[in-house]
Amino acid sequence: MQPIRSMKPLVSTALALLFVLGFVVPFLQVDALGLKNPNTPFDDAQAGYIRYAIIIGIAAIWLFVQLFWRASPETTKLGLAISATIVWLALAFFFGFKNESNDEGLRGAVAFFTLMGGLAVMLMWTRFLSDEITY
Repeated sequence: MQPIRSMKPLVSTALALLFVLGFVVPFLQVDALGLKNPNTPFDDAQAGYIRYAIIIGIAAIWLFVQLFWRASPETTKLGLAISATIVWLALAFFFGFKNESNDEGLRGAVAFFTLMGGLAVMLMWTRFLSDEITY
């Protein structure tokens, strides 16, 4: 029996990268998109809504790919593991855990869940890199 090859992990990876880039890349910010200038009818809030609508749309497409693209369970789990790794690494590298002001806010909670997410990512990759996977 020949294994079935699917593009689902690659599409899942690309969508996860687009999701992260929507938050991180400066040219996708409200000012750089040209949504907030005197010649457009958008104010700051509406321009931000447009940006986050695009990010939520990418997340919805990612979810639909995971739910409705027919592939083997191992292929789906691999796509989920890659996506979780990309989002976790972006959170760990780009979130401002150290703030110049003294207010704690939610930084401690985000740090805790980043550590727990790292544990989850490590467990997912341990499963894939072990020799015990049977098809």
